[in-house]
Amino acid sequence: MIIEKRGIPCYLKNALLAIICLGGINGYAQEGYEAILERYRTENAVITNNTEHLIIKNVGGALVAESSITHEKLLISEMSPGLYNKEYIFHSYFNKLEQFDAEALIPSEKGYRKKKDYLDKTTTSEQENIFYDDAKQTEISFSGLTKNSVLKTTYTISHTDLHMLPVFYFQESIPAVKQVFEITAPKYVQFKFVLKGDHTDWIKQTTEEGKNTITYRFTADNVPALKELADLPSVTYYMPHVIPFITAYQLPHDERPTQMLSDPSQLYAYYYHFIKDVNLVKDDLLSKTAQDVTKGDKTDREKAAHIYQWVQQNMHYIAFEDSLGGYVPRQAADICRRKFGDCKDMASILTAMCREVGLKAYFTWIGTRHKPYTYDETPLPLVDNHMICALKIGEEWLFMDGTDPLIPFGYNPSGIQGKEAMIAIDEKNFKIIKVSETPANVNAVTDSTYLQINGKSVAGRVKMGYKGYPAWNLESTLLYYKNEDRDKYVRAITSRGSNKFVQKSYKYYQNEKDEKEASLALDFTIDNYVQNAGKEYYINMNLNRNFEDDYVDAKDRNVGISYKFKTKVKEVVVLDIPKGFKATYVPPDAANSLNDMWEYKLSYKVTPEQIILTKDYELKTLMLPVDKFAANNKMVEELKKQYKESVVLTAN
Repeated sequence: MIIEKRGIPCYLKNALLAIICLGGINGYAQEGYEAILERYRTENAVITNNTEHLIIKNVGGALVAESSITHEKLLISEMSPGLYNKEYIFHSYFNKLEQFDAEALIPSEKGYRKKKDYLDKTTTSEQENIFYDDAKQTEISFSGLTKNSVLKTTYTISHTDLHMLPVFYFQESIPAVKQVFEITAPKYVQFKFVLKGDHTDWIKQTTEEGKNTITYRFTADNVPALKELADLPSVTYYMPHVIPFITAYQLPHDERPTQMLSDPSQLYAYYYHFIKDVNLVKDDLLSKTAQDVTKGDKTDREKAAHIYQWVQQNMHYIAFEDSLGGYVPRQAADICRRKFGDCKDMASILTAMCREVGLKAYFTWIGTRHKPYTYDETPLPLVDNHMICALKIGEEWLFMDGTDPLIPFGYNPSGIQGKEAMIAIDEKNFKIIKVSETPANVNAVTDSTYLQINGKSVAGRVKMGYKGYPAWNLESTLLYYKNEDRDKYVRAITSRGSNKFVQKSYKYYQNEKDEKEASLALDFTIDNYVQNAGKEYYINMNLNRNFEDDYVDAKDRNVGISYKFKTKVKEVVVLDIPKGFKATYVPPDAANSLNDMWEYKLSYKVTPEQIILTKDYELKTLMLPVDKFAANNKMVEELKKQYKESVVLTAN
């Protein structure tokens, strides 16, 4: 892609390296930078100004939108010229890069001198939104930088679809002196603005009216660097950002307003034109395939399950998109012949094959858990980044995601649990249904450990059973590991007791039933695990310590903790009492519960031959809210104390 700038192609301009403009920046600007340098002297770099101005105007009786962006960065530390010598411009079919310019301001005795010395290249941008897989990034690399240099990039983006105006994020990986987002539009354009993320109180909102236009301004000063938080699907859960969208507008001389995106019904109307012409022509191969796959089935559920399984086994997921292809599903007949497609294509073939055998199947839009948005709050395309097939059998709604080759029929990938799905019934009708969260008892892990003492070492065997997401995730992971890599992974997930754990052998098994349960069995030893003092031997039977690492560092965290799925874990540890010994101390039983969040229970049972420790855990939620952090941490600390308890065996 060659971008024309002022009549000079980029590739030619970039070949003219080390062009230095003679004019310096005045002393006042230098003094301004010096004040910033002093304020941020402990940082490597700082954004001195990031301003995005979105202008919407009437051109020839149609609204057009274009953004002008200025991004200015000051390098502070000695390391910064090597660490922060690049800028990135993101663009796509719907957000076209029209032109850009870049320059470095190099400190000198008389102020700053401009230096245009950079290379640029445009590549595909990897990001999680399937609807934008044609996204590109232009990387601008500067050279000849020194400490206290300033990088300045300006560019223009034209937005080809008013339904997808840019979202403005107020934080970056380094602090910012000023973040500014402005929208100027005719007064007859009606807007709604939604502020999302944490610390939205940083954002100041003002408006400025002109004769025919109005400017909406969102600013934030002295914004700290973004601290990425673990245990969340994406930064959009906490990075402060503003989402603008047009709800309606009425051009001069129009009799009535044009409705845009004020509610979910308008979003559906926008979505529907992407699927209205899909799968209208009957195809013999597709019809025969659907009939063959369901031959002999007596119930709708059997038919749907066999179609879903056929797609899983025969279709290959490949995400490749360009322009509107990111929104329009391909014809199911073509997918059936090609044997590959993206999420929309999988939804297309599932829907078409189900309809061929009389099932009620529908195209369905959904946002994965990477998206913290709802249709009512933000009825916009940004809510969704995925497409699946919804199926109605009787009064029950089921969802089929053809991109997942392992999830059994009737279950949902963990990434769409609890998310709203927009189901396309027909041209005028749709339904919004929340995908259910898979109950904890479906995602069960059982762990049975049998221990024998051999001097100060222990030998044992383990049998682990997996159901639900733990089983499917294990299968998915082991598909990509072979030989030594597989051995290392199994050791990593089964290791217990201490770093002296040695895995002797293991067996992995997965049944072929609908639920695809799995199991692991292995033998192991742990040297020097038993502590001895005279006639007394101490052994901690808590070889596994679930939830021990779930203490939340609540400092600077104002957003909850996310979990991939709910789960139940049952552990049983059986210790054979050696001949000539008896149990003289066993820790007391313990239990605690945090409302609907999680709970644990530990209990010991003693017989003349064995000590049996049983531990039950249940994670009941997908999100631990902020107001539960303190109670959660108290429970974790109590549990950690229990884990330190050892049983005592005394020689007779």
